[in-house]
Amino acid sequence: MSPRALIGAAALAGGLTMGLAGQARAQIDLVSPAVISGLIDARLSATDGEKSWLDGGYGKTRYGSSHSGETPRLQIASADLVWRPQFAWDLSGYVDAVAQPGQIHGVGLSEALLSYKPLPRPDGFRYSARFGLMYPPVSMENDGPAWTPSRTITPSAINSWIGEEVKTVAAEATVARRWDNQEISATGAVFVVDDTSGTLLSWRGWALHDVRSTLFGDLPIPQVPPAHKPFFATSQGPVSRSVDEIDGRPGVYARAEWRTPWAVTANIFYYDNAGDRTSVGGFNWTWDTTFWNAGLRFAPDDKTEILAQAMTGRTVTGFVTPVGWRIDAAFDAAYLLASRKLGSDLITGRVDTFHVHDNTFVALDDNNERGWAMTADYRHPFSDHLSVMVEALHVQSNRPSRAYQGGAASQSQTTLQTSLKYAF
Repeated sequence: MSPRALIGAAALAGGLTMGLAGQARAQIDLVSPAVISGLIDARLSATDGEKSWLDGGYGKTRYGSSHSGETPRLQIASADLVWRPQFAWDLSGYVDAVAQPGQIHGVGLSEALLSYKPLPRPDGFRYSARFGLMYPPVSMENDGPAWTPSRTITPSAINSWIGEEVKTVAAEATVARRWDNQEISATGAVFVVDDTSGTLLSWRGWALHDVRSTLFGDLPIPQVPPAHKPFFATSQGPVSRSVDEIDGRPGVYARAEWRTPWAVTANIFYYDNAGDRTSVGGFNWTWDTTFWNAGLRFAPDDKTEILAQAMTGRTVTGFVTPVGWRIDAAFDAAYLLASRKLGSDLITGRVDTFHVHDNTFVALDDNNERGWAMTADYRHPFSDHLSVMVEALHVQSNRPSRAYQGGAASQSQTTLQTSLKYAF
């Protein structure tokens, strides 16, 4: 069995074992309809511009004009089956199996974890813990079922990258203190299986899409002629495994949040996968990736919401040379989102900006990038189980490496999508 399989099985089996060994008198619910749910997303889309990165190009959106040779297109964008077993009143599980086109393995395990959440203490303190395969608490947009965005079809550039390359098997603990009408919390975790984080961000750049990584999933890297890459990079395979442990070194992340009395919630997050930069496993290199993320939510009334996130970081891989590391890239991105309820409907607008600064071997492999995007969405619920969302997404970006495939460095792309979601 591969290391990824062992890690994933251990995370899930360990969680189940801990749960079943819980309090004998606790309420247990493993198979009732209350703990099983699902989400099906049927998608109609039309896109202009270049070929999508999922088809080997440098397109910034999930769909490209050359996808399957036709546009528009209708497909099931994703189908999730979620199991939330209850092992005790304070101990529960979460397992999300997803089928989605775009990954080389179209069906996989998105998350599998155990949560411990006792009642708050009389002194105002609250403790909780999670263990398993999961996304770190970075995204402020992906608060819908099965880690999907609830206000837009497509998440921001920041949270698209979190969805594709920042997934961990982690042991995480949180402590919070509430008093009056505010709360402060702190979260810390040790994690593994995120050694390849930074691969897509360096060789493809930022993208805006809703494809989520899975335990055994692979995502394609745009093909570049070997002559345009440093020698070592030719040993990188044509795909990146988003969930993989290569160097045997754990990483860490930490988060702090303040829910203020003034309808504002602020958070800050730090991540370091502690990659050794030189280990290789199955044609995938270990990347040393660190970043800071700051988030802000402002809800002046029950109909209006403003979200903002900003991220800055660095990713490095390969052996050091007299002029620096083989690949050394700084990256940053930010977005501002505003939503407004109109009765039961919701309208949302978002503006993104993103940038990659390549610090080494630019003449051989230019990974510099800058760009921006604008997104507009309208959501209408037909019932508690069925809703429709319409989105217009426009992305403008400049990436010199497009010349390796005969394209212009500066490209624009517009995607129109309609998403019909059925939840059960």
